[in-house]
Amino acid sequence: MPLYDYRCERCGGRFEILCASSARAEKAVCPTCGGRDVTQAFGGFQVGISRTRLNPGVFERAAGGRPEYKPPRGG
Repeated sequence: MPLYDYRCERCGGRFEILCASSARAEKAVCPTCGGRDVTQAFGGFQVGISRTRLNPGVFERAAGGRPEYKPPRGG
């Protein structure tokens, strides 16, 4: 589920909501003052990449085993 950042127009508070995009309108209520006059604030985001995809061939896991170091090919 995505994490949405909001800013309250009434009190100026910032808050986050973790919900499905279809439920944003009903859950976008300021936790400080209870106001519904909020605008979506755009902040940073995080991208998850496993270390195997980031550096293929370095760490490989045998079925049910521990990660084992394997030197990269060609270097």
